[in-house]
Amino acid sequence: MKITVMSASEAAYLLRKELGPVRSWLDTLSDMRRGKVAVSGFILLPECKGKGDRAWLPMYQAAKVWEFIEAVRAADPSTKRNEPPLMKTALSDSTDIRHWRLRKLPTARTAFVVSCAASPSAYVAAA
Repeated sequence: MKITVMSASEAAYLLRKELGPVRSWLDTLSDMRRGKVAVSGFILLPECKGKGDRAWLPMYQAAKVWEFIEAVRAADPSTKRNEPPLMKTALSDSTDIRHWRLRKLPTARTAFVVSCAASPSAYVAAA
C-alpha cells in the first residue's frame, strides 16, 4: 500500500498554517513523539522513518496530519486558519561587506504579512 508522507518540518508548517501560531509546532511534534504533550487531547505520531541527507527522520502520513487538524479544530473552534507569517522590514546597507553574523540590521517599526493559500488536496494524494 502506498501512502503519502511528509517530514516533521513540513508537518509543522502545515499545522501552523491550519491551526495558527499557538505554539512551536516542530517542538510540539518532538514532544508528542516522547509522549510528553497532547493538543486538545489528541496526539500525532510519525508513520515511519525516512532517510534524510545524513540521518533517519520521522515522517508523518499526510492523511493523519489532516485528521489531526480536523480533530483539533473540532475540539477547539477558536483556532485560526491560514494565519500568515509575520515578516519584518529591515534597513540594509548594500556597502556593508562584513559576515552576516557581524551585521545587526536595524528593524523598521512597521511589519507586514504575506499570505499564501494552498489547498489541502495538494498535500493528500487520492488513494
